[in-house]
Amino acid sequence: MNARFDNASYEELCAQIDALCEQKDSPEFKSALSQLEKFAEAGSADAAEFLAELLAYDGCCHDAARAYKWYFVSLSSQGYSTEFNDRNGSPAHYRGPVGDFRNESMVSDLVTRLGFEKVLCLDQEAREWLLLYSLAAGTSGSPKIVR
Repeated sequence: MNARFDNASYEELCAQIDALCEQKDSPEFKSALSQLEKFAEAGSADAAEFLAELLAYDGCCHDAARAYKWYFVSLSSQGYSTEFNDRNGSPAHYRGPVGDFRNESMVSDLVTRLGFEKVLCLDQEAREWLLLYSLAAGTSGSPKIVR
């Protein structure tokens, strides 16, 4: 990990983001979002999931690709499967096996928006990120990341 995770600072940041939720265009909110991404990059699964949620919603900070990547990171740490295995047979709607993180409603919407080709590229990017931090994606045991 490239920085030490401080749970108290993370909790303060979450409270700040909640307080700024009506001011998403403000410099303060954008700064808080940047700080949240630093916590995610430091290996916090909770921060990665919160960041994914914020980026997934339509609005000023919407970024489907970044949201998908952080969902991959956070949900793989919770034991979800990350192997791309569409059983639906009709792109762009993905349906994987039970336990596939792409079956989660918000992630499924992102897959539909991004398309399979982009999602496969993002899968590789997220796997490389996990390898960089010596974490395993979608293994039976949870990766060792800070909570």
